[in-house]
Formats: sequence, structure tokens, C-alpha cells
Amino acid sequence: MRKEYDSARAAARGAAVDDLSLDVRPGEVLVLVGPSGCGKSTTLRMANRLVEPTSGRILLEGEDVTHVDAVALRRRVGYVIQHVGLFPHRTVAQNVATVPRLVGWDRKRTASRVDELLALVGLEPARYARRYPHELSGGERQRVGVARALATDPPVLLMDEPFGAVDPVGRRRLQAEFARIQREVGTTVMLVTHDIDEAVRMADRVAVLSRGAHIEQLASPLDIVARPATDAVADLVGRGRIARLLALGRLDRADLDAPASGGAGDGVELGAELGDVLAAFVTGDRASVPVREGSTVVGSVTPASVLRALRRLTDDAPDTTGAAETGAGPTEGADEPVGTLPS
Repeated sequence: MRKEYDSARAAARGAAVDDLSLDVRPGEVLVLVGPSGCGKSTTLRMANRLVEPTSGRILLEGEDVTHVDAVALRRRVGYVIQHVGLFPHRTVAQNVATVPRLVGWDRKRTASRVDELLALVGLEPARYARRYPHELSGGERQRVGVARALATDPPVLLMDEPFGAVDPVGRRRLQAEFARIQREVGTTVMLVTHDIDEAVRMADRVAVLSRGAHIEQLASPLDIVARPATDAVADLVGRGRIARLLALGRLDRADLDAPASGGAGDGVELGAELGDVLAAFVTGDRASVPVREGSTVVGSVTPASVLRALRRLTDDAPDTTGAAETGAGPTEGADEPVGTLPS
């Protein structure tokens, strides 16, 4: 998949998207992250033809989207942007009902779906349905935007910096709420962000892009943080690497020492986040903490155990990325790069 612009300035910079080949797996959240101008938003917008590709194919449920009506395509693909884009003269219910009405749903079916979606995104229908966008907070408007994008149960949801205009506290809440919604609905999601913390927090897989939408690394959040494949990925992860590993890493049996005694309810659970394990020492002022699996003590941990776990993540983690997911780009000799959305 390739996108070139015609202006002299654009030509001097090279292709905005240069021979990108990328698969999105059904039901996953794939996050595209990278510096400004690397082509991540252009890539996203080609999926619903807000930007037309110069060459290549984009497959949605096995169908090449470049050969279908663009307006009909956009009604099949959910789309959420940073500033939401709600219609200011329409109520919340009317905004959510936009696509169902365009595709011909009757009033009863549409009203039922609107109520269902408002409840799903945490907005009580009786309280919010008749409000207008200017009566909502930024976070509430963003929830309405997600509800509108999900209205006709699209197979794919595209999200371009969806939480960027929300304050940091609200942003974390929205991220957690969206993760819950995505697990419940099972929609396939492509999300663009410039924030590596948002990427590793929300993604099943992260694609780190450099200029021209070149894939530097495509892997799980843990592999991105623990095992950067290139200098560009390491620079993006930056100084917060250890903090991110503490949030992503889980306590494994291999990290445990011999069992230690502890009272009822004492200790941490096997599989706990490493950050929570470390917090047990900070708040408990003790040298060893028992580890439980259910009601059974299966071992203990010390601060040295947490350090060993971090080393395990960075040094001994299995390579799950595979040759196609390390940033090597399209297979050599391929005639036509293909961008594929799930069937």
C-alpha cells in the first residue's frame, strides 16, 4: 500500500506511506504509534478512503475497498477522531442515530440501539439522550463519539488520536472504559496515537512507524518495551521503560523464592502486575512478601525478585514477533503490498 502526494514539498519528503504491508487480526486492538509526519494517520484514513491510496489494495472482509462506493464503505466502518465531530444542532440521541438512519433502520430499532449504546459507554439514556453536545464535558462527548461509531456494529473501528483532547485523568478513565467496551463488543480496532504509554496500555499489538510508515517493529506491548528492535523504537520507549515494564510485566512462578509465612489476606497474587508487587514492599516495610495462588501460599518475593523478573522480561523473553513483525517491511519481491482488515 502506497500514498504519494503531488505537491513539490510532498515530493521532496518522499511517499507519505511507502509500500506498507500490514495485517489486522480479527478482534484485536492494533495501535499505530510514531512521530508526527510518519504516515500513521494517512494509513488509517486510507482504510475508509478518506485518503485514496496511490497504489496497492486494502481488503475488508475479503473485499478490496478501493473497488466499492466510498460513502457506503464509510457507513460500514466506524470512525472516531480527536475532536469527536458531533453535530452541534443535534441531540446526543440524534448524533448516535446518524448512521442507522442513513442506512434505513426504522425508528423503533434505531431508538433501541441508541439506548443500548449509551448504556454501553456509561451514559444513562434517560439523562443524556436529549442533551446537546455543548452541554457535555469533553469526556462525555468522546463517549458519544464512540457510541456513534459503533451504531451499526461495524466490523472495524478506526480511531485517530481519540482521547488527545481530554485531560490526563479523564483520558485514563476513557482508555479503561474503551478497553472494557472493546472486550465486550469484540470489534477490531486500528488506533493512531503519538503517545507510547497509550499505545502499550491499550494495544494487543503495537506497530511503531517511522517516516513513510516504515514498520520499525510490530509486536506485543511487552515486547516493544522490553525488547526494542531498533534505535527508533528504543528512543520512543525512552526513559520510562522500567515504569512501563512494571505495569506490563506479571509475576511468574520462575520469579518466586521459597514460601514465606503470612497472615490471612496477606501477600500478593501469582500473576500480579510487577508494579503492585513492588508497592507491597513500599507500603508494607518488609523484606519478603508471600505469594498466593488462591488461598495457597506458593512462594515469596523480595525486591530482588522484582529485579530478576525485570531481567527476565528484557533478557530472556521469547521472541514472539517473527520475521514479519520486526520491522523488515514487505516481503522482498512482492508485486503488490496488501493492507488487510479482518474477514
